[in-house]
Amino acid sequence: MPDLRPLATGCLLAAFSLLPGSGEAQPPAGGAGAVPTNAAPLTEAAVVARVEQAIDRGLKHLAARQLADGSWHNNQAVNGLAILSFLGRGHVPGRGQYAELLENAKRALLRGQNEQGMFGATMYEHGLATLACVELYGMDPDPLVEQKLRKAVKLIVGAQSPAGGWRYNPTPNDQDLSVTVVQVVALRAASNAEIEVPEQVIEKAVGYIRSSAIPSGGYGYQGQGGATAQTAAAGIVSLQLLGHGDDPSIPKALEVLNKIPVEWKTGPANYFYYFHYYAIQAQYQTGGESWNAWHPRVRELLLSRQNPDGSWDVPEGTAEQANTVGPNKVYWTAMSLLILEIYMHYLPAYQR
Repeated sequence: MPDLRPLATGCLLAAFSLLPGSGEAQPPAGGAGAVPTNAAPLTEAAVVARVEQAIDRGLKHLAARQLADGSWHNNQAVNGLAILSFLGRGHVPGRGQYAELLENAKRALLRGQNEQGMFGATMYEHGLATLACVELYGMDPDPLVEQKLRKAVKLIVGAQSPAGGWRYNPTPNDQDLSVTVVQVVALRAASNAEIEVPEQVIEKAVGYIRSSAIPSGGYGYQGQGGATAQTAAAGIVSLQLLGHGDDPSIPKALEVLNKIPVEWKTGPANYFYYFHYYAIQAQYQTGGESWNAWHPRVRELLLSRQNPDGSWDVPEGTAEQANTVGPNKVYWTAMSLLILEIYMHYLPAYQR
């Protein structure tokens, strides 16, 4: 299969090396609107320090919300995201400040896999839990993690539809782009970790995403229908991670993506965190002017909206409310951390 391993790792300071200093943002008045851009510039080191401090406060919040069994929630996607947010700061099971927390979280995640290799009740849960399992294995090769990981990847491969995508149930008879991108990221990570992914699985996935491309820009949720801000980001990053960053559908999709307002309110991106999680990856993989114009706005928005206890909320009216993603702000906080951690390059799945 194509070599999907990252081409470069970089470092935290290098992520800012081509950028002007960014403004010291304040929360938007009334809890809505874009971040001000007319403040005094900061040095790169000051920006780095602010990002690190915000991430560390967020991790402290998540640590305080971990349950006695090592999990955060009965949803394996939420547990996977929480684990990834610690790994994304460079913390590893068995070592350092969060050694015990991550060891307990790892065991809880592994206990959540059934005999068929499935994590959770849906392929969305399974994909994010598999991604967490891959990154755990890459940082701390545990034979039990490898055993569970291979079963999880085998299940993803077996659940691919004839058209090349994936759907919420692990049966190969339907597909949509929102679930497909989760499996693509997990398979990219598995390939990085030298877990075999059949070449035909990659080829079929690429074909499905290309078939979803809309001539005017973006990608459809199913086929070319139901295009959203979320599917624009998902389609771009899927092709990039599958080794097709030069696909002719990407430039027009980037035009769609770059028109999405970066603001703390309901808008085209009605799944706020889902959108920004994939959009920041798509922009990072793109690089250049598109990345430079995008990420400072997202960074400043998130930094300005962090709560004093280190957590994040979600804009009112968006689809990711607590009755959907669970209590204690775990999902919102973990997603915010992962978006900010794009600069840190600890997670190979997100590297160029």
